[in-house]
Amino acid sequence: MMMKENEKDARSAHFTCPNCGSTRVQSRMLRDKFEYGTGAKVVELEALVPLRVCAECAFEFTDSEAEDLRHEAVCHHLGLMTPTDIRGLRNRYGLTRAQFAEKTRIGEASLARWETGELFQTAANDNYLFLLTFPDNLELLDGRYEGEHPKNEEQSVVKASAPVFRGLDPDDVVVRRQEAAMFLTRYETVTEVSGCM
Repeated sequence: MMMKENEKDARSAHFTCPNCGSTRVQSRMLRDKFEYGTGAKVVELEALVPLRVCAECAFEFTDSEAEDLRHEAVCHHLGLMTPTDIRGLRNRYGLTRAQFAEKTRIGEASLARWETGELFQTAANDNYLFLLTFPDNLELLDGRYEGEHPKNEEQSVVKASAPVFRGLDPDDVVVRRQEAAMFLTRYETVTEVSGCM
């Protein structure tokens, strides 16, 4: 029991009251309701956040931890991966932010903003991140950006010597030119008769 009290004191010791400067700050969880959105799209969301209470002056405040939890509640509402999810995805592959950005071609600054909760990723980027939760997809990207293409037995391999475009044989060219000339002749006749020329 004494161990738990010491742990609690150690946890609260690093908080400083912004009102009086005391480090005797305790925490309790608060169910925080807040609005998200504007106009007709405003919704009320809820997050369980820590409320800091100063034992000296009784000042109550929330901090960045509460902001992070509110941000995660908005992510859940929007159906987006949370900053914790995104950091977890990158860490699961053992990649630094720079390495993950290089592999995925996501801008490192954007990745940093999503991981810190500074910005929400778009739905398209969120879908991309979700697909990267499957290791096979990250491996496919590795091959793609190294100039390789995934190959399986069903895919046909195009040889470098094979022509890219199908060409017409010389006899076919003559036939196509005759058809084009006949079309122009018909077009001119129709426009003369209708008085469009």
